[in-house]
Amino acid sequence: MEGRVRALFIAPEKKAKPVMLDEVCAIAAGFEGDFHTTTTANRRQILMISQDVLQEFDLPPGSLFENIVVEGLDVMKFESGRQLRVGGTILEVTVPCTPCGQMEGIRQGLKRALDGRRGMFARVVSSGIVRVGDVIHD
Repeated sequence: MEGRVRALFIAPEKKAKPVMLDEVCAIAAGFEGDFHTTTTANRRQILMISQDVLQEFDLPPGSLFENIVVEGLDVMKFESGRQLRVGGTILEVTVPCTPCGQMEGIRQGLKRALDGRRGMFARVVSSGIVRVGDVIHD
C-alpha cells in the first residue's frame, strides 16, 4: 500500500479559505496553524481525502476543507486505528468524515453525493514535517 501527498492545506481560522502549503508541521494536536488544532487530544485533527473523489466531482484541491489530498489510495478503505507514515510523521486513522451542510454551499446535492466518500480523519501519533510529494505507507 503506497500513495502520495498531492496537496496540503490549513484553514487559519473558522470559515476561512484554506491555504495551500508545500509543507506543514504536524504537531501533537494537528497541523500547525490550522484552526482545528487544539491543545486537547482530538480524533478529528487532520482530514484526508482521495484525489479521485475531487476529480470525479470536478472540484479543485482544498475546496472540501481537507488537509491532505491523497493520490493513489482510497482513504475510505483505511480502517480506524491504522497507522500511516506520512513524510516525517505518523498519523492514526480515526473516523470517517460525515458530509455536512457546508457541502451544499459548494454545490447542490454534494452532501448526499459525498456520503461515505468525504474522507477520513486522523490524529497525530508522532510529530514531524509533511511535504507535498511525500510517500504514504504503513
